[in-house]
Amino acid sequence: MTTTYLVHKQPGFALTRRGKVVRWIAVTLGFCLVAALVSAGILLYVRYPSALGTLDVVTTPPGAEVWLDGRRVGTSPCTIERVGSGFHTLRAVHEGFLLAEREVLVEPGEQPEAVSFVLQPIKAEPPPAARASDSAPTERIAEFMQRAEEAFQRGDWVTPANDNALYYADAVLLIQPDNEPARAMRTRVQNALVRQAELAAGRGDLALAQSTYNLLLNRFPSDERSQSGITRIANLIDANRGQAAHFLALAEAAFAAGRYLDPPHNNAYFYLSQVLAHERGHPQAQALRAEIRQRMQAQAEARVEEGALEQAIGEYRRLARLFPEDRTLLYRAGQLERQRTADRSRAVSAVSVPAVRQMPGHHSETTGTLRFSATGLVFAAPRGTESLSLATEDIAELRLVRHELCVTTTKGVRYRFTGRDLKHGVALWQVLRRSPTPASPSSKQESSAHPNHQPQ
Repeated sequence: MTTTYLVHKQPGFALTRRGKVVRWIAVTLGFCLVAALVSAGILLYVRYPSALGTLDVVTTPPGAEVWLDGRRVGTSPCTIERVGSGFHTLRAVHEGFLLAEREVLVEPGEQPEAVSFVLQPIKAEPPPAARASDSAPTERIAEFMQRAEEAFQRGDWVTPANDNALYYADAVLLIQPDNEPARAMRTRVQNALVRQAELAAGRGDLALAQSTYNLLLNRFPSDERSQSGITRIANLIDANRGQAAHFLALAEAAFAAGRYLDPPHNNAYFYLSQVLAHERGHPQAQALRAEIRQRMQAQAEARVEEGALEQAIGEYRRLARLFPEDRTLLYRAGQLERQRTADRSRAVSAVSVPAVRQMPGHHSETTGTLRFSATGLVFAAPRGTESLSLATEDIAELRLVRHELCVTTTKGVRYRFTGRDLKHGVALWQVLRRSPTPASPSSKQESSAHPNHQPQ
C-alpha cells in the first residue's frame, strides 16, 4: 500500500522571497550608481582641481559697494570666492564718486585675481570765481546724459566699460536718483538688448543671443525675459552640441581667406563665437580669436600711420565692442580721438561761430559771431555797442553744457552764449591757450613741431 503525501505550498512564501531578491537588486544597483558618481567626481577633481576662481577687489577710496554680474557681493576691500570661470562684470559704487565698471576674466585655480578701481569724484573742485554756485551737479548731469545719448546712437549700450549708455545713465542716477531721462535711458537700453537677442536667435546666431541675454541678466537681474531666453538658447545649443567642429572648420576657412570680421555672419569671428557658445573654453577657438584681434589691431595702427585717424578710431571702437576683455583697445581709441582734436585745432589759429549772447538784466538776446583765438574771445554784434572782448588772462572758466556756453571772468562776471557750433570754438581755445606764444604764423610752426599738445 502506497501512501501519497500532498504538500500545499503557501503562495505568500514565494512572493516574500521574490520581493527580497528585488530589493537586493535595487540596493546593489543603487550602490553601484553611487560608487560611479563618487568615482567620476574624484576623477574630475584630479583632472580639473577647480572650475571656480577668486577675486580680490580693492578700491581707492575704500568702502565702495562691489557688484558682480548685477548682484551686490560686499564692500571694498573684499574677496569674492567661488566665482565661475569666464567673463564677469564688476562694478564699484561709492557715494560722491563716479560709477566704475570692468569686464574681468576669471581663471580657475587657487590663485586669486586682483582687481583695483581708482574712483573719480563726481564734482571736481571749481575755480574760485565759481565756488559760490551750486550748479555743477546739474551741468554734470547734462554732460552725462549727452554722452549717454551719443553712446546709445553708436550702439555702445552696455560695452565698452566706462563708456556706454547704461554707464552714463547710472552715473546720473548716483547724482540724482529720481532723474527721469536717466531712467528712460535705462529702459531704452533694456529694450534694445531684448530686441538684439531675439533677432539673433531668430537668424540662428546662438552665440550673440546667448551673450546678449547674459548681459541683460547681469545688468537687469529682474528682467524675466533674460532668464527664459537663456534657458531657451541653452536648450538649442545642447540640441546642436555636435556642431562645434563644423563651425571651427568654417572659421578656419574664413580666417585663411582673410574674412576676419566681415561680411556679417560669414566671417571667422562669427564662426568662432558659435564654437565657444557650444564648447566654452575651446582652446583652438580662443587662440584663433586672439590672432584675429591682433591682426585687426595691426590693421588699425596701419591706418594711423597713413593719417586716416577717423577710420582708425572707428576700427578701434569696433574692436573694443567685440573684445571687451581687452581694455587697451578703448584706451587707444581715446588717445586717437584726442590726437584728432589736437590736429584739427593746430590747423587754424582762430575760429568764428554763430552765437547768441544772453544780455544780463535786459532779458533780451543779441545775435552775432563769437570768435575764439589764443588771445581770447571776441563777440561781434551788428551794433557795436553790444560787442564784447575778453582777453585769455581775464577768463577764469569756460563751461559748455550742450549748446550753452558760460564764460566766467577772474572778477566773477559771467557772460552766457548759445549756439550749436560753440563746442568747436571751445575745443580750439583749450588747445591754443596752452601754446607757448599767441597764435601767429611763427607760433603755428612751433605748435606743429610739438604734436603732444592735447585738449582737456
